[in-house]
Amino acid sequence: MPSHTTSGAGTKLPPAHVAVVPPGRQSSTKPVVRLFSGLSDHDITDIMASGVVRRFAKGKTIVRANDPGTHLFLVKTGSVDYYRLTAEGQQVLIIRLSPGDTFGLGTLLPKPIGYIATAEALRETEVHVWEHPCVRKFARKHPLLTENALRISLEYIRLYSDRHLALVSGNAETRLSRMLGLVGARTGQRHPRGLEVRITNERLASLADVGYYTTSRLLSKWERKGAIEKSRGKVVIRCPEGMLGITRSKSREVTRFRKVARDRCSENPSSRTFATN
Repeated sequence: MPSHTTSGAGTKLPPAHVAVVPPGRQSSTKPVVRLFSGLSDHDITDIMASGVVRRFAKGKTIVRANDPGTHLFLVKTGSVDYYRLTAEGQQVLIIRLSPGDTFGLGTLLPKPIGYIATAEALRETEVHVWEHPCVRKFARKHPLLTENALRISLEYIRLYSDRHLALVSGNAETRLSRMLGLVGARTGQRHPRGLEVRITNERLASLADVGYYTTSRLLSKWERKGAIEKSRGKVVIRCPEGMLGITRSKSREVTRFRKVARDRCSENPSSRTFATN
């Protein structure tokens, strides 16, 4: 895999702390990549070989909102928070990206738009990176790439419309529980007592469109009920029924969450919270 660090236009990838990952140390995990849906294994191999893999330390910025969109990114390992800043400087989390997710899709355009939001590594994260000329070459060669990018963009629009609908028609507790469940389903990790979600109160509040103090109050309420365990920067979801305020475990949302949680926790014999019913 190439180890160059500049784009075809000579623009350096910010910032200086980014390092190319030695081939022998790259992860073998292969997440589902929706951008490559319908492409042959040969075509995917060709595309992957044309990029570089870069590692970002926890808390490091990958791109900034409104900067020129010169690169396409695919999350390989770790997690990326995609957020915007208010006029007062408050971070508003748009989405949390996990392995297989992409950002910088504007690079598929002949004249790419700037990055919509700032991307920050939630923990040590590896991303595949392609320069704009390379992306355009493959977009012309494989029209499915552009079709898949449009589908991904429409899915994001649907997600944002769901958030807006919940904001105008739902209550804070419903929005918070739904968003915590979604983040857990996407990026949660096995824990001896359930599913661990690495997220701060501030980030969870912005993602759920709920005030910070309301978020803290609801998390404390769920913790008293035994639905979650809270520590600095982490939430362990133990009982989704308690968190969602639902007494019957056959609720469609709880059932869906249980399935994801079982998939993530089934190898851990002590994670029995999600194995019942």
